[in-house]
Amino acid sequence: MTTAASVPVAPEFNEELWRIIFGVGHPLLIEKQQRFRVQGLPPRCKLCFAPFGTGTGEAVGADIPAPSNRNPRYCSMCDVFIRANPGGARVHMSMVFADVRDSTVLAEQLELSEYVRVMNQFYRETSQAIIDTDGFMLEIVGDQIFALYPTGFSGVHADDASADESALVRARQIRAAQKAIRAATTLSPSGRHRPAAAPYGLAVHSADVYIGTIRGAEEGIVDVRVWGKEVNKAARMSAAAQAGEVLISDEACMLAGIDTNSMEHRDMQLKGLSGTAGVRVLQL
Repeated sequence: MTTAASVPVAPEFNEELWRIIFGVGHPLLIEKQQRFRVQGLPPRCKLCFAPFGTGTGEAVGADIPAPSNRNPRYCSMCDVFIRANPGGARVHMSMVFADVRDSTVLAEQLELSEYVRVMNQFYRETSQAIIDTDGFMLEIVGDQIFALYPTGFSGVHADDASADESALVRARQIRAAQKAIRAATTLSPSGRHRPAAAPYGLAVHSADVYIGTIRGAEEGIVDVRVWGKEVNKAARMSAAAQAGEVLISDEACMLAGIDTNSMEHRDMQLKGLSGTAGVRVLQL
């Protein structure tokens, strides 16, 4: 017979910890990120930015953790952390999607090796722009990349100082949205049709999403994922963008404080979503 006392208690969900890390900014993690950003070379840990590349084959410091044996997208220390603190929280983030136009047609038209070269060029261009603007490269899947600009990561500035958490968070949300738009703006000319290159469209959106851990089948590997209708909205926006075009949601425009007077406005019906989405169109 099973008694109440013998039923195992579920581990704490760590919602507040995840909210602070991604939605506000954790002081210890911020210090580590700022230090690691100026050391070594990409690729880097997706959480603390520990460098996995040096360019010389030499260690960049005795305190630099190595990639995790279980999940090479994280360093060994962050892998231990997310395993010890599974959970998630609803937080506000800015997102950037880039989506290759007519990738199926490209795959049919090009030799396999040439198609791989073109797609790798797309990955290099987009990922570098995300890294340069302090983005968080979440996924590279098929013909699409998905990057986050979490308030507690991308919005942090060395001079931040406020006793009021709400004011601090708002300032960091604005800064993160501005960086996301800057990344997409930088990539816009590269996304147009060019000889021997993949054309792609871009989208930027700012909204509340849920970020948290998932546990995989292989030895319980833990990863970080983002869910919510606003993620789907951003993905649909990028799929609707023309080559070299950036669709910026009204929410992201308002948050970033950009001047939209000269930008085309569209009310879009996005596939699979009810209602319409208001976006501004950026074409450079």
